[in-house]
Amino acid sequence: MRVFEEADDRIVWRLRLDGDDRFVEIVGREPDYFEAHAVMSKNLNRAISAVAQELGLKEQKASFDPTAVVYCGDTDLRMVMHSMEPGYESKDSIMQTVREMADGETVVFVCHPGYLDRFILESSSLTADRTKKVDALIDPELRAWLEAQDDLCLIDYRDL
Repeated sequence: MRVFEEADDRIVWRLRLDGDDRFVEIVGREPDYFEAHAVMSKNLNRAISAVAQELGLKEQKASFDPTAVVYCGDTDLRMVMHSMEPGYESKDSIMQTVREMADGETVVFVCHPGYLDRFILESSSLTADRTKKVDALIDPELRAWLEAQDDLCLIDYRDL
């Protein structure tokens, strides 16, 4: 294992312990990928890379530049996250992203779906948009629209 500064070393071990045991306990399988777009830190990114490599997990490099190409596994992709933009509406944003995709392009549309509880309300700036995401992601009309796009293939990280 690579050696990082003391704080980073703790992050690595925390990720290992929580990632190896707790995630599998809750979900029933290994994670599909590692990525940390919420915290832009060179040290954290190095720790994520080291743990992903050690555990044989895919790693997606984060970018807030919607035109930047990043990699996950062997796939070039573009990471899109509009949730912090004024007037954001999940369903409209997903449809706009699909309309703007280039032929053959792989896009990861970052979602933060969730229901609100006290912890989220007290610790996150991303609150009401989480519930909007849930509504959009379970909307049968949006699903039908996505499936009707001839040149669109819905995939998940296991497909990369």
